Amino acid sequence: MGMTYSVFGLLLQVIFINVLSATEINAQNIKSVKDVQVSIGFESEKLSQLFSKLEEKTPFVFVYDTKDSFLDKRFSLVKQTLTMEDLLLKIAKENKVKFKQINNIISVSSTATLGNNVEISIKEVSITGTVTSPDGKTIPGATVLLKGTNVGTVTDLDGKFSLNVPEEGAILVVSFIGYLNQEVPVANRSILTIVLQEDMQSLDEVVVIGYGVVKKEDLTGSVAQVEMEEVRDIPANSVERVLQGRAAGLQIINPSQDPGAGSTVRIRGGSSLRGSNSPLVVVNGFPLGDAGELKQINPADIASVEVLKDASASAIYGSRGANGVIIITTKKAKQGETTFGIRQQMTISEFTSELNLWRDPTLLAELHNEGRANGGFEPIFIGEVSPSGIYYPSIEELSSGEWPHNTQWDQIVFRDAPISNNTTFSVASSNERTNFNLSASYFTDKGIQIEDDYSKINTNFSISHRVLDNLKITFSNILTKGKRNANGDLAFWRSPIWPVYDETGDYYLLNSMDFDHPVAITKNRKNESKTLDLLSFLDVEWEVIPSVTINSRLNFKYGTSINDVYQPKRYTQPGEFNNGAAYINNWQGSTVVSETFANYRKVFGKHDFGSTLGYSYQNDESRTSNLGAFDFVNETLNNENLGAGNLELNRVSNGLVASELVSGIFRFNYTYDEKYLMTFTSRADGSSKFGQNNKWAFFPSGALSWKAHEEGFVREMNVFDQLKFRLSYGISGNQGISPYQTLSRYGVSNYFNNGNWITSIGPGIEVGRTGQSGIEVLWGGIPNPDLKWETTAQIDAGVDFSLFDSKLNVTFDYYQKNTDDLLQERILALSSGYDRMWINNGSIINRGIELTVGSDLIQTKDLNLNATLIYFQNRNEVTSLGNPQESGLITDPNTGMQFQYSGNSIEQFRGFPNLLAVGQPVNVFYGYKVDGIIQSLEEGVLTGLDGDLAQPGEFKYVDINGDGSVDENDRTIIGNPNPDFLASLNLALTYKKFDISIFLNGVFGNDVLNTHAFDQPSITPFRWTLDNPTNMYPSLKDGRQVKFSDWWIEDGSFVRIQNLNMGYNFDLPKSMRLRISMNASNLFTFSKFNGYDPEVGTDGRYWGGYPRLRQWTAGLNLTF
Repeated sequence: MGMTYSVFGLLLQVIFINVLSATEINAQNIKSVKDVQVSIGFESEKLSQLFSKLEEKTPFVFVYDTKDSFLDKRFSLVKQTLTMEDLLLKIAKENKVKFKQINNIISVSSTATLGNNVEISIKEVSITGTVTSPDGKTIPGATVLLKGTNVGTVTDLDGKFSLNVPEEGAILVVSFIGYLNQEVPVANRSILTIVLQEDMQSLDEVVVIGYGVVKKEDLTGSVAQVEMEEVRDIPANSVERVLQGRAAGLQIINPSQDPGAGSTVRIRGGSSLRGSNSPLVVVNGFPLGDAGELKQINPADIASVEVLKDASASAIYGSRGANGVIIITTKKAKQGETTFGIRQQMTISEFTSELNLWRDPTLLAELHNEGRANGGFEPIFIGEVSPSGIYYPSIEELSSGEWPHNTQWDQIVFRDAPISNNTTFSVASSNERTNFNLSASYFTDKGIQIEDDYSKINTNFSISHRVLDNLKITFSNILTKGKRNANGDLAFWRSPIWPVYDETGDYYLLNSMDFDHPVAITKNRKNESKTLDLLSFLDVEWEVIPSVTINSRLNFKYGTSINDVYQPKRYTQPGEFNNGAAYINNWQGSTVVSETFANYRKVFGKHDFGSTLGYSYQNDESRTSNLGAFDFVNETLNNENLGAGNLELNRVSNGLVASELVSGIFRFNYTYDEKYLMTFTSRADGSSKFGQNNKWAFFPSGALSWKAHEEGFVREMNVFDQLKFRLSYGISGNQGISPYQTLSRYGVSNYFNNGNWITSIGPGIEVGRTGQSGIEVLWGGIPNPDLKWETTAQIDAGVDFSLFDSKLNVTFDYYQKNTDDLLQERILALSSGYDRMWINNGSIINRGIELTVGSDLIQTKDLNLNATLIYFQNRNEVTSLGNPQESGLITDPNTGMQFQYSGNSIEQFRGFPNLLAVGQPVNVFYGYKVDGIIQSLEEGVLTGLDGDLAQPGEFKYVDINGDGSVDENDRTIIGNPNPDFLASLNLALTYKKFDISIFLNGVFGNDVLNTHAFDQPSITPFRWTLDNPTNMYPSLKDGRQVKFSDWWIEDGSFVRIQNLNMGYNFDLPKSMRLRISMNASNLFTFSKFNGYDPEVGTDGRYWGGYPRLRQWTAGLNLTF
C-alpha cells in the first residue's frame, strides 16, 4: 500500500510541476528588450552560439539567415547583469549587425555600419485564414503557430483560424500530419489562404514493430494495422472486443457478455496443445504478457495497434513470439497543441431474442409424466409428496389454477434494459520539448442479471521531455482498478411451476437439498472480486550521433486481486454441507523488465543500412494466499471475519512462483535502391522455466522484399501504383508453462481425520493413510532436466498491391507454421511415485491464407465511401503425439487412429467429446453417429447402449464395425469445432460532417456441441411419439443413457451485424470540436444454430451461459 501511495505522490508532483510550467509559458507577456535583464558572461563566443544561449535565458527568439557570415564572429563579455537592450547594443557596436525586436522575435541581419542598431516594435494585428489541401479540401485540426513562440491555434472543422500576431515580421508555421510544414510570412495581409503540400515521405504509414518503427512500404514481414478511427464509437471497455474481426489472421472469440468477461485471442491458429496459445501483448514497448493483459488498457487511450504475424516480425520476441505479437501504442499530444477532452458513452442492453424457456406449467408437468412413463417409472405430478419431500401438484391442480404459480424466472433474475456508462476525461499538451498526456476513465456495467455488476477506473499519465537536443526522457503510468460482483445465478431455467416465495414470505425451497433457487442464491451469496494493476514505463532515449540512438528502458508491472466468497448455509450446497463456507483468495504479482538497445541507420548512396542490438532482462514473481473458514455460528459477518467460523476447521494455503528470462537481441535491415529489402533478426533467450540442459535457445528469422513498382518495366505497364512481394522464414518459441516443471516438487495434502485436519508434505506419494476421506494420496512432481522450448518454424509468402490511383489496396499472405517439441503433461503410473511430468512430445501444423481488400469506392470533396473486406482461413493438423506408450495414446479399433482426449469430461455424456488425434484437426469431436430415430421394434435389432434392445423413439446409432451391437468401438470422428474461414466487411460513408458505417463479422464451417439441445421447450412438438413418428427428436424418456453423438452437433456458422454506427461532427467556435454518435452492437445474428449464440470457445462446446445482448449506445466527444 505504501508503494501505491508513493506512485500517486510522484504522479501528482509531476502533474503539478507540468501545470505550473504550462502556466508560465502561456502567461508570458510581450516585453521590450529594455525591460528584460540577463546575467551572462562568456569568452570568445560565436554569435550563433550566443543567440542560442540567450533564447534559453530569455523569452526572445532570434531569427536570422543561417548563411550569414556574421554568425561565426566571436564576442567576449565579462560576466555581469544588464538589460537585453544594452547587450544587443554592445554586440552591434563591435559587429556589423543590426537587431529589430518585433514582439518576442528579434530579427538579426547584416549592416554596413557599426553603431546603435537596435530597433523595437511591439504592435499586434488580427488575422484570419483557411488551411486547405492541394485539391481544395479544408484541413480541420491543423496547427498554426507564430514562429519562435508558443502563440498559436488550431483550425476548426472548416479549416479556419484566427490569431493575433505582431504588426511586422510575423511568420506563421502551419503543420498537419501527412503534410509538409509551411512557413508563411504574414506581411501586410489580414486574410490568408494557406495550401499545404503533401509530404510523400510522411504519407508512408509508419508501423510500430519490435524495438523500432518502419515505414509500411518498407515492411518485409507480415504486419496488420487496425484503424482506431474506425472503432472510436464502439462501446467496449476491453481492447479485445474492439479488435474483433478487424485484422486478417487475428481471431477473437467472445463467448460471453458477462460483465468483465475475458476473450480468447489467437493469431494464425493455436501453436500449442497444452501450453499457452495467447499472443504476447506489448504496450509502449513493454512486453506485458498474454492477451489477458489487454484488460488494463482503455481503448480510448490507444493511438495504434499492430499485429505481428509472421516469424520475421515476431521472432525478435523469441520465446514469446510463436503465438504472434500485439503491439499497442498509447496516445500522445500533437505538437504545439493543448487540448482538453470529454468522452461520454451511455449504453442500454437488451436480449437479441426472446429466451426459449418453459412458459406453460401444465404442459411441462405433462411432459415430465410422459418421460417417466416411457422410462418405466410412475408419474410424479400427481398431487402428492415424493419420497424426497417435494410436493408435486397434479395436472388437474395446474390446469384449473388451483396451483396458481407460473413463475417467469427470466423476468425476475434479469434486469430490464440495464445501463452502462463510460466516461473519459483527458488533457494533452505539447511544445518543442515537452509532451504531456493525462486521461482518466470510469466504466460501470450493471449487467443483465440482478446483483451482477462490474466497474473499472483507469488512468493513463505520460510525460516526455527533451532534456537536451539529443536526450529525451519519457515516463508514464497506467493504473487500473476493477471491481466485480458475480453473485448472479443463471438458473433462469428453473421450472415455472415453483414460486419464488412461500406463504410466510420466505424463499420457496423444494426440500432441504434444493440449491437451485436463483433469487435465494443471488441475494444471499457473496462473490466479489477486486483488482488493482499498475504499469510503469521509463524510457531514456539518447541520440549519440545522428545515425545512432540508444534506448534504455525500465518497466514495472504490479497487480493484485482479492476474491471474497461466502456460501450461505441454506441456499448453496457448499454452505449447507459446511454449515456456512467462506473463502478469501489473494494474488499478487510483479514483473520487472530492463532493456537497453541501440538503433543504427545510415544511407550511402543507394545503400540503406539499419540495425538493432540490445539486451533484455525480465523477472516475474507471483504470490498467492488462500483462506477458508467453515461452520459459522451465525452468518452476520460471513467472510468479513473468518474467526467467526470454527477455528479448528480453518484452512490456509499459499504459494510463491518466480521466473527469469535473459535475452540478447539483434536485427539487421538492408535496402538497395529503395527496391530490394532484406531483414535478418535473431534473439537468444535463457529461461529459468526449462531444464538445465536446455535453458538457452536461439530464434533466427530472415525476410526478403521486392518493391516491384519501383522497376521501370512495371511503371511502363501503368497498372500498379504499388506492387510488393514478401518472403520470410523464421523460428520462434513458446515458454507458456508454469515454472518449476523441471525440478523435483513437494506435494501437499490436507485431509480430515477423526475431526481434525492433518497436513502432510512429501516429494512422492504416500498410500494407505485412512481417515474419514478414505485412502490419501500425496502427489509430488518428477523433474525433467531435458524439458525445452516449443519451437515454431514459419514460412510466409505475401504480396501487396494498389490499383486505380491507390483506390484499391490488396494484401495477400500464405503461411505455414510447424510447431515441434510440444509441451505436454505425461501421466505416470502409480508405481512411479509421481502422478505426472512435463515432457516435449508431438507436433502440429497450421497453414492458411489471409486476404485484406480496401477500396475507396467514392472519393469527392463532400462524399466518401470506402469498404474493407477481410478473409482469413486457417487449417490445423496434429502431426504427432509422440511415442504411443509414453504418451498413453488410445488406438481407434476401426481406423487405427491414435489419439488422446482433450478438455474436461461432460457428465451428461459420461465421457470426453473432444480429442487430439494424429492426422486430424485439433479438438475434433469423437462419438457415435445417429441415423434418425427407431420407428418400430423391427428396426431395433441392435443392442442399445444400455445393454437392452433399442426401442422405438430411441436414437438409431450406427453400427460402425458391423458386429451387430453398438458399443464404444463404434465411435468415430463426428465433427470439427475449427471454422473453415472467418470474414468481415466494413462499409463507411461520409458526407460532409455526417458519417455512417456498418460492420459485419462472420465465422463459417465450424461445428458446435449444443449441450442444451434437448432442454428447449420449442422442440417438444417435434418429439417422437406414436402419433408423431418423427426423425427429428427422440421420445421423452427418464433414465435414458445418453451418449455423445452427432445428434448433439450443430452448424455453428454465423454472420453478425456487429456494429452500426452514425455520427455527426459539429462546427463550434474557438477551436472546439464536438462529435455525437449513435451505435448499435450485436444488432442481428444470422445462424442455423438453435442456442442463444453460436460464438463459443475453441473446443466448440456450448453451455448456455450469459446470453448475447444487443446494445444501443449514445456517445458524445468534446475537445477544445
